[in-house]
Amino acid sequence: MKIYISNYLSHSISIINYETLETEREIVLNNNIYPHHFCVDEQEKKIFIPSLINGTLYAVDIISGKILDSISVGGSLSQIFMHEDELFVSNEDTNSIYIINKYTLDPITMISVDDMPHGFGYYKKNKRLYVPCINSIVCIDIENKSIYKKIDTDFKAWHLEIDEKREEIYVSTLDGKLVILKEEDLEVVNTFQELLLPVQIKFNYTDNRVYISDLGYNQIKILDYNLGKYIGKIKINGIPQGLEISNDYSRLFVSDTENGEIKVFDTKTNQLMKAIHVGKEPTTIVCL
Repeated sequence: MKIYISNYLSHSISIINYETLETEREIVLNNNIYPHHFCVDEQEKKIFIPSLINGTLYAVDIISGKILDSISVGGSLSQIFMHEDELFVSNEDTNSIYIINKYTLDPITMISVDDMPHGFGYYKKNKRLYVPCINSIVCIDIENKSIYKKIDTDFKAWHLEIDEKREEIYVSTLDGKLVILKEEDLEVVNTFQELLLPVQIKFNYTDNRVYISDLGYNQIKILDYNLGKYIGKIKINGIPQGLEISNDYSRLFVSDTENGEIKVFDTKTNQLMKAIHVGKEPTTIVCL
């Protein structure tokens, strides 16, 4: 198992061995590539990186670290999602989702959404892709490549995570909230405060925990999944942003953008296992 990390200001991707928690290698990119988010195609041995600054999508070979291909999309590309042979890329400038062939990087189509689409959340059961926008949440039908439904919101949606167990959507907002909605009708069922700038959300179904990284308060908030209340926090001596949890829910990975580290915590004790130095301003973590 490998852990991939995008280092925004180092223009690089770090690869960490899951067993040893040691950095195996670093893929150094061009200085004009700012990797905020990415996705990994293990079968094709490629990493797809939308550059936030120059509006270009890159396909990078994992083995050689070389750029295989690129396509200029334009605008501010924030996040990417891969489904079968297609890539979905959010563009905050054009308020659109671009769909691109992952083999050729040829454009397939574009879906217009609302203001500043940022994160993605995929619901496998119905093949729906949820897109948080500033004042709405848009649901895209992956197969038909069209908007299935949407809801206008009174909160500023930023990131979201799908809870497939209960068929709900957890949304972190730019106005310091965690909002939970029903997946089917997007009805709000609960709202949590006591956050400043929440970013990513991860579920631990073994211990019935929900983790929320809060870069405003420099901590990870812990929510009891069953009771629906805060039960603790993990203090980060830095600025937490990206979150990832291992497949067995035993390890929580946090990107510390201030110190250039990936911090690994034991989910049973919430104790720090190791701080792994990577590049400058690590953001997204992918564990495969």
